[in-house]
Amino acid sequence: MNNKQNYITTAVKGILIIGWASAMFSGAAQADIFSGDINTSLSASNISTDGISYANAPSGASFATLTVGEFDFSLPSGASIGSGSLSGNFGSNNLSSATAQVALFADGIAVATCDVNCAAASQSNDVAWTYTFTATDLAMLNSNAQWQAGQLVLTAQQLTPYQIALDPTTVSLTSVPLPGAVWLFLSALVTGLGFSRRKAV
Repeated sequence: MNNKQNYITTAVKGILIIGWASAMFSGAAQADIFSGDINTSLSASNISTDGISYANAPSGASFATLTVGEFDFSLPSGASIGSGSLSGNFGSNNLSSATAQVALFADGIAVATCDVNCAAASQSNDVAWTYTFTATDLAMLNSNAQWQAGQLVLTAQQLTPYQIALDPTTVSLTSVPLPGAVWLFLSALVTGLGFSRRKAV
């Protein structure tokens, strides 16, 4: 390889490295974090009035899936959620109430279950839980129309008699502007290839 070819190869590599670094920096700079508590004030089944705790009317049978509340967020154009987690408590110290056994879902993704031991423990204190979305979860959620509209809806399936009681559920989501980063990288790649072809003639 002669000096001219070495120069061309070095220049192309430099352009590609700059494109990659710019893409990564662009993604990091534009990432948004959405965090806050699930809003329970609009839930028709919620008898709590503080807007963040949840309790349904006592029920002994025919357990329906109930809406606990929702968390609203606004994604920038072309962005998607790249990571996220939820955390909360079974039982409610705020309401001085234990909870029935219950399963929780975030836009259809199972995120937590309070079993018989959890329900018993909630009689004396809140039982903490946390869930981190997996890559598979996020792939499903990012194609969900409700999620794309910026709504994370928490629902509950009561499993045993009495009532569901939940202290505040906290959401944390981080957006990733991947389409923009990929476009920037591909633009650098095309530029590099075009530069190489012009110099090789």
